[in-house]
Amino acid sequence: MHLIDTMQLKFIHTIMRALLDDIEIMFGRQVITSLSRMGDPGVHGTLPLRGTDLRARRIIDAKRKIKWINKYWRYDPDRPKLQVADGHGKGSNYHIHLQVHDNTEEKDGFEKRYI
Repeated sequence: MHLIDTMQLKFIHTIMRALLDDIEIMFGRQVITSLSRMGDPGVHGTLPLRGTDLRARRIIDAKRKIKWINKYWRYDPDRPKLQVADGHGKGSNYHIHLQVHDNTEEKDGFEKRYI
């Protein structure tokens, strides 16, 4: 297994890099299962990259992470029904899907989460 510093990958949207950094601080290192997909019409096919999938070994743990992410991150204030994190797939294919937009923002100060 290789470790990649996503903060150094300039093709990843700056907001996605901040989100991934936030997740690592809160939950430790994560396994990224998908980043860029050539020809993908969605967030995995954009430049800068706005979509990332994370491994979810246990659904209960993944749902806890998803809840935390959506508690502190807002996808787009103009579209409040859309979320930054969601669970996708069935069984062993279940994973955490992350997506950001140019308007994605933190709902509250980062420091307040860890005090």
